[in-house]
Amino acid sequence: MVAFISLASAFFFAVGQIWVRIGLQYAPPLSAVAISNAGTALWVWLTLAPFVSFASSSQTGIYLYMFLGVLSPLASQALLFASTLQVGISRASPIRNTAPLFASLLSVAFLRERWTTALVAGTVLIVMGGTLLGMRDSADPHEFKRTYLILPPIGALLGGVSSPLRKFGFSLVPSVPLATCALMTGGMLALLAYLAVTRTYKKLVMSRETILWFGLSGLASGIAITLNLAALEGGPVVIIAPLIATTPLFTVILSALYLRSYEKVTMKIALGATAICLGGVILVAFKF
Repeated sequence: MVAFISLASAFFFAVGQIWVRIGLQYAPPLSAVAISNAGTALWVWLTLAPFVSFASSSQTGIYLYMFLGVLSPLASQALLFASTLQVGISRASPIRNTAPLFASLLSVAFLRERWTTALVAGTVLIVMGGTLLGMRDSADPHEFKRTYLILPPIGALLGGVSSPLRKFGFSLVPSVPLATCALMTGGMLALLAYLAVTRTYKKLVMSRETILWFGLSGLASGIAITLNLAALEGGPVVIIAPLIATTPLFTVILSALYLRSYEKVTMKIALGATAICLGGVILVAFKF
């Protein structure tokens, strides 16, 4: 059952990305970030707030999770959406999911963890996959600038940094619902502050199409987060983490099925996504 819930979580993460790609034809990434994050936050607050417990939780830990919510999902999601519009979700999503690589490299650099066979193998696969995704393909008529491929790795780096900090945060905030609500609250407050200070709220496109697709994306992400937490409560991380890392495969499959009019999934993209996915699975599976 835990394995099924974990795969369902990965599937809903991918569904959210597909719906964002459809919505981006009606509005720029800023609208996607604002509406989808609002949808995710609303879902998280409605489903998890009744289970929030402040017992044994420190104020410092709550502030930490609020800060991490600014890094990921807010900032990393903004980078993913901006890249998606230019290079396609079938390229951007697998590269964004290289966070396990950055987490492992940071552990080696700052926590003095040792290089292992799994770390080397996972790193090689991810680099190979990223190279394939960055190559132009004659079978793909969609032109893109390679410079936009820089954005997903930056998002992955933010995710890789926030991941170990979230684990540390559980020592300060033992309540998973409270930590998740604080995470989304911090991200939403930062988003609202940015829109107000820069006055870019005037540029938000609030149409039937954007609210539908971006709202559905936020809902899918919220369901994915809820399922992920349910899996973590019922099973070991060594099983759950590798299964969550399969999100890029679902994204590429769904892109091939439903995004044919927006982007073409070529053999290079499929192989690159598979290599990155397998590398991520190896890194997280042998981490624990």
